Amino acid sequence: MNAVKMNKLDAKLREMFELSKQTEAKRNQRKVQTGTGNIIRRRKGEADKRLSF
Repeated sequence: MNAVKMNKLDAKLREMFELSKQTEAKRNQRKVQTGTGNIIRRRKGEADKRLSF
C-alpha cells in the first residue's frame, strides 16, 4: 500500500471517528422540554384527557 492511499484512508478514518463522537454527543444531550406540564383537556360529551407536554 503506498503512502498516498494510506494517508487518504487515515483521513477518512479520522473523519468517521469525529462524526461518531458528534453523533454520540447529540444522543447523550438532554432533550429540551417546553410547555407547562400536565394539562387536562375537557370537551363537551367526552371524558377528561390528561396531556403531558
